[in-house]
Amino acid sequence: MGARLFQKIGYIFQSIASIVYNKGEVCLLCENPEEKELICDVCKSQIKILKLKYDVEQQGIKFPCCSLGIYSFNLKKLVLMLKYENEFMAGKILASYLSSYIKEDLEENIDLITFVPSSKASYRKRGFNQCEVLCQYVSEECGIPYRSLMRKKSEGRDQIGLDTNKRWENVKDSFMMINKEEVFNRKILLIDDVVTSGATSFYGAKCLKDGGASEVYILTVAKSRV
Repeated sequence: MGARLFQKIGYIFQSIASIVYNKGEVCLLCENPEEKELICDVCKSQIKILKLKYDVEQQGIKFPCCSLGIYSFNLKKLVLMLKYENEFMAGKILASYLSSYIKEDLEENIDLITFVPSSKASYRKRGFNQCEVLCQYVSEECGIPYRSLMRKKSEGRDQIGLDTNKRWENVKDSFMMINKEEVFNRKILLIDDVVTSGATSFYGAKCLKDGGASEVYILTVAKSRV
Protein backbone atom coordinates (compact mmCIF):
# COMPACT_ATOMS: atom_id res chain seq x y z
CA MET A 1 0.00 0.00 0.00
CA GLY A 2 2.87 2.37 0.87
CA ALA A 3 4.61 1.83 -2.46
CA ARG A 4 1.35 2.38 -4.34
CA LEU A 5 0.74 5.62 -2.43
CA PHE A 6 4.30 6.77 -3.19
CA GLN A 7 3.74 6.12 -6.90
CA LYS A 8 0.50 8.10 -6.83
CA ILE A 9 2.23 11.03 -5.14
CA GLY A 10 4.96 10.88 -7.80
CA TYR A 11 2.35 10.88 -10.55
CA ILE A 12 0.59 13.90 -9.02
CA PHE A 13 3.91 15.74 -8.73
CA GLN A 14 4.77 14.97 -12.36
CA SER A 15 1.35 16.17 -13.48
CA ILE A 16 1.68 19.46 -11.61
CA ALA A 17 5.23 19.96 -12.87
CA SER A 18 4.08 19.36 -16.44
CA ILE A 19 1.43 22.06 -16.07
CA VAL A 20 3.65 24.54 -14.25
CA TYR A 21 6.62 24.33 -16.58
CA ASN A 22 4.65 24.31 -19.82
CA LYS A 23 3.51 27.91 -19.92
CA GLY A 24 2.31 27.91 -23.47
CA GLU A 25 5.26 30.05 -24.59
CA VAL A 26 6.46 27.46 -27.10
CA CYS A 27 4.70 24.77 -29.10
CA LEU A 28 4.88 21.41 -27.34
CA LEU A 29 5.81 19.65 -30.59
CA CYS A 30 8.08 21.98 -32.56
CA GLU A 31 9.11 24.40 -29.77
CA ASN A 32 8.43 27.43 -31.94
CA PRO A 33 6.87 30.43 -30.15
CA GLU A 34 3.22 29.84 -29.30
CA GLU A 35 1.50 32.12 -26.82
CA LYS A 36 -2.12 30.98 -26.96
CA GLU A 37 -2.27 27.19 -27.07
CA LEU A 38 -0.16 24.14 -26.28
CA ILE A 39 0.62 23.47 -29.94
CA CYS A 40 0.92 25.81 -32.90
CA ASP A 41 -1.43 25.91 -35.89
CA VAL A 42 1.13 24.24 -38.17
CA CYS A 43 1.59 21.24 -35.85
CA LYS A 44 -2.14 21.07 -35.23
CA SER A 45 -2.77 20.88 -38.99
CA GLN A 46 -0.52 17.81 -39.10
CA ILE A 47 -2.71 15.89 -36.64
CA LYS A 48 -5.01 13.99 -38.96
CA ILE A 49 -8.26 13.08 -37.21
CA LEU A 50 -9.88 10.42 -39.40
CA LYS A 51 -12.34 8.80 -36.95
CA LEU A 52 -11.66 5.26 -38.11
CA LYS A 53 -14.58 3.00 -37.18
CA TYR A 54 -14.30 -0.79 -37.17
CA ASP A 55 -14.96 -3.84 -34.97
CA VAL A 56 -12.44 -5.75 -32.89
CA GLU A 57 -13.51 -9.37 -33.19
CA GLN A 58 -12.52 -12.83 -32.08
CA GLN A 59 -14.44 -16.12 -32.29
CA GLY A 60 -17.70 -14.46 -33.28
CA ILE A 61 -17.61 -11.88 -30.49
CA LYS A 62 -17.10 -8.27 -31.55
CA PHE A 63 -17.01 -4.81 -30.05
CA PRO A 64 -17.36 -1.48 -31.90
CA CYS A 65 -14.21 0.61 -31.89
CA CYS A 66 -13.13 4.02 -33.11
CA SER A 67 -9.55 5.27 -33.46
CA LEU A 68 -9.01 8.97 -33.98
CA GLY A 69 -6.31 8.41 -36.59
CA ILE A 70 -3.32 6.43 -37.79
CA TYR A 71 -0.39 5.95 -35.43
CA SER A 72 2.00 8.25 -37.29
CA PHE A 73 3.47 11.76 -37.40
CA ASN A 74 2.26 14.16 -34.71
CA LEU A 75 -0.39 11.84 -33.31
CA LYS A 76 2.30 9.24 -32.68
CA LYS A 77 4.66 11.87 -31.28
CA LEU A 78 2.09 13.00 -28.73
CA VAL A 79 1.43 9.42 -27.60
CA LEU A 80 5.16 8.77 -27.17
CA MET A 81 5.66 12.05 -25.29
CA LEU A 82 2.97 11.07 -22.81
CA LYS A 83 4.02 7.45 -22.51
CA TYR A 84 7.79 7.73 -22.32
CA GLU A 85 8.60 11.37 -21.51
CA ASN A 86 5.99 11.98 -18.77
CA GLU A 87 4.66 14.93 -20.77
CA PHE A 88 1.14 15.17 -19.37
CA MET A 89 0.23 18.14 -21.51
CA ALA A 90 0.55 15.81 -24.51
CA GLY A 91 -2.08 13.69 -22.80
CA LYS A 92 -4.28 16.74 -22.33
CA ILE A 93 -4.09 17.51 -26.06
CA LEU A 94 -4.95 13.92 -27.00
CA ALA A 95 -7.79 13.86 -24.47
CA SER A 96 -9.28 17.00 -26.02
CA TYR A 97 -9.61 15.15 -29.35
CA LEU A 98 -11.08 12.10 -27.62
CA SER A 99 -13.56 14.33 -25.79
CA SER A 100 -14.60 16.06 -29.00
CA TYR A 101 -15.36 12.68 -30.54
CA ILE A 102 -17.46 11.64 -27.55
CA LYS A 103 -19.44 14.90 -27.59
CA GLU A 104 -19.91 15.17 -31.35
CA ASP A 105 -19.92 11.65 -32.79
CA LEU A 106 -20.65 9.04 -30.14
CA GLU A 107 -24.37 8.40 -30.41
CA GLU A 108 -24.69 6.30 -27.26
CA ASN A 109 -25.15 7.75 -23.78
CA ILE A 110 -22.19 6.49 -21.78
CA ASP A 111 -22.57 5.73 -18.07
CA LEU A 112 -18.90 5.20 -17.23
CA ILE A 113 -15.48 5.64 -18.78
CA THR A 114 -12.67 3.23 -17.95
CA PHE A 115 -9.22 2.36 -19.27
CA VAL A 116 -7.03 -0.57 -20.20
CA PRO A 117 -4.96 -1.45 -17.12
CA SER A 118 -1.20 -1.69 -17.38
CA SER A 119 0.97 -4.44 -15.95
CA LYS A 120 2.52 -3.98 -12.52
CA ALA A 121 5.95 -3.83 -14.16
CA SER A 122 4.91 -1.01 -16.52
CA TYR A 123 3.25 0.90 -13.70
CA ARG A 124 6.34 0.61 -11.50
CA LYS A 125 8.56 1.76 -14.35
CA ARG A 126 6.49 4.83 -15.34
CA GLY A 127 4.69 5.60 -12.10
CA PHE A 128 1.43 6.00 -14.02
CA ASN A 129 -0.79 4.40 -16.66
CA GLN A 130 -1.02 6.60 -19.77
CA CYS A 131 -4.53 5.29 -20.55
CA GLU A 132 -5.70 6.30 -17.08
CA VAL A 133 -4.25 9.78 -17.60
CA LEU A 134 -6.27 10.12 -20.81
CA CYS A 135 -9.32 8.77 -19.01
CA GLN A 136 -9.03 11.36 -16.23
CA TYR A 137 -8.77 14.27 -18.65
CA VAL A 138 -11.67 12.97 -20.76
CA SER A 139 -13.83 12.47 -17.68
CA GLU A 140 -13.24 16.06 -16.60
CA GLU A 141 -13.94 17.49 -20.05
CA CYS A 142 -17.04 15.40 -20.79
CA GLY A 143 -18.53 15.29 -17.32
CA ILE A 144 -18.75 11.48 -17.40
CA PRO A 145 -17.45 9.62 -14.33
CA TYR A 146 -14.49 7.32 -14.76
CA ARG A 147 -13.63 4.25 -12.70
CA SER A 148 -10.85 1.72 -12.52
CA LEU A 149 -12.76 -1.46 -13.35
CA MET A 150 -10.08 -4.01 -14.23
CA ARG A 151 -6.63 -5.10 -13.26
CA LYS A 152 -4.11 -7.19 -15.10
CA LYS A 153 -3.86 -10.54 -13.35
CA SER A 154 -0.82 -11.78 -15.28
CA GLU A 155 2.25 -9.94 -16.50
CA GLY A 156 2.65 -11.71 -19.85
CA ARG A 157 5.19 -10.57 -22.41
CA ASP A 158 5.37 -7.08 -23.82
CA GLN A 159 3.19 -6.92 -26.95
CA ILE A 160 5.87 -5.00 -28.87
CA GLY A 161 7.56 -7.26 -31.42
CA LEU A 162 4.97 -10.04 -31.29
CA ASP A 163 3.11 -11.12 -34.43
CA THR A 164 -0.69 -10.99 -34.56
CA ASN A 165 -1.34 -14.55 -33.35
CA LYS A 166 1.11 -14.24 -30.47
CA ARG A 167 -0.42 -10.89 -29.46
CA TRP A 168 -3.85 -12.50 -29.11
CA GLU A 169 -2.50 -15.47 -27.17
CA ASN A 170 -0.30 -13.28 -24.95
CA VAL A 171 -3.15 -11.12 -23.65
CA LYS A 172 -5.91 -13.75 -23.51
CA ASP A 173 -7.55 -14.01 -20.07
CA SER A 174 -5.09 -11.51 -18.60
CA PHE A 175 -7.72 -9.12 -17.16
CA MET A 176 -9.98 -9.50 -14.17
CA MET A 177 -12.80 -7.36 -12.83
CA ILE A 178 -12.58 -5.07 -9.82
CA ASN A 179 -15.39 -2.85 -8.55
CA LYS A 180 -17.80 -5.24 -10.25
CA GLU A 181 -20.82 -3.53 -8.68
CA GLU A 182 -20.08 -0.48 -10.84
CA VAL A 183 -20.42 -2.43 -14.09
CA PHE A 184 -23.76 -4.23 -14.04
CA ASN A 185 -26.17 -3.14 -16.78
CA ARG A 186 -24.15 -0.02 -17.65
CA LYS A 187 -22.85 1.32 -20.94
CA ILE A 188 -19.09 1.60 -20.67
CA LEU A 189 -16.52 3.34 -22.86
CA LEU A 190 -13.09 1.69 -22.75
CA ILE A 191 -10.16 3.98 -23.58
CA ASP A 192 -6.85 2.70 -24.95
CA ASP A 193 -3.93 4.57 -26.49
CA VAL A 194 -2.98 2.53 -29.58
CA VAL A 195 -4.63 -0.46 -31.28
CA THR A 196 -2.36 -2.83 -33.19
CA SER A 197 -3.89 -6.29 -33.43
CA GLY A 198 -6.88 -5.27 -31.29
CA ALA A 199 -6.24 -8.09 -28.80
CA THR A 200 -5.74 -5.92 -25.71
CA SER A 201 -8.81 -3.79 -26.36
CA PHE A 202 -10.90 -6.87 -27.23
CA TYR A 203 -10.08 -8.80 -24.07
CA GLY A 204 -10.51 -5.68 -21.95
CA ALA A 205 -13.96 -5.13 -23.46
CA LYS A 206 -14.82 -8.82 -23.07
CA CYS A 207 -13.86 -8.72 -19.39
CA LEU A 208 -16.27 -5.80 -18.87
CA LYS A 209 -19.05 -7.47 -20.86
CA ASP A 210 -18.61 -10.76 -18.99
CA GLY A 211 -18.72 -8.74 -15.77
CA GLY A 212 -22.23 -7.52 -16.52
CA ALA A 213 -21.90 -4.40 -18.67
CA SER A 214 -24.87 -3.93 -21.00
CA GLU A 215 -22.68 -2.51 -23.78
CA VAL A 216 -18.97 -1.82 -24.21
CA TYR A 217 -17.51 0.63 -26.73
CA ILE A 218 -13.81 1.11 -27.42
CA LEU A 219 -12.17 4.45 -28.17
CA THR A 220 -8.46 4.77 -28.93
CA VAL A 221 -6.12 7.58 -29.88
CA ALA A 222 -4.62 5.75 -32.84
CA LYS A 223 -4.55 2.61 -34.94
CA SER A 224 -1.23 1.14 -35.91
CA ARG A 225 -0.50 0.31 -39.55
CA VAL A 226 1.10 -2.97 -38.44
